[in-house]
Amino acid sequence: MGPDLEKVINELSLRMRQIRATQEEQNPKGTLTERESLILQQVSEHGPLPVSQIAQVWPDISESTISITLTKLWKQKLVSKTISPDNQRVTMVDLTDKGRVELAKIFEQRRQRFQMLFDAIQVTPEEKEVLIRVFQRGVLFLDKMLNKTSK
Repeated sequence: MGPDLEKVINELSLRMRQIRATQEEQNPKGTLTERESLILQQVSEHGPLPVSQIAQVWPDISESTISITLTKLWKQKLVSKTISPDNQRVTMVDLTDKGRVELAKIFEQRRQRFQMLFDAIQVTPEEKEVLIRVFQRGVLFLDKMLNKTSK
């Protein structure tokens, strides 16, 4: 990667996280943790999901920790939990309307951060196309890496 690229990635990441923290402070209610918001996104994209399938995406975190996180989201009425009619031992998790609204807020804040950055650095249409291609390759690589670790 090279030290210059690593340095600029770390600096950019730090500043984006600082902006995110500022946005979170403006939220009148408790802010979701990164894990909680990622679980909401996971359920939104692939749900309803059994708890065990949600936990598979988190290979270094126990299923009981994921269950505790899901219970917290359930108490906040962001997810629903129902017993699978096919298997009484399986709890299915889905987003509630309130969860969809919360996830939309998270996405909108993220979009605002990146829009502000891209506007400020005046990304050209050509640069945007290059970024899209590079990021798509990164997503493909990370998908392969995550699939290997989650099995």
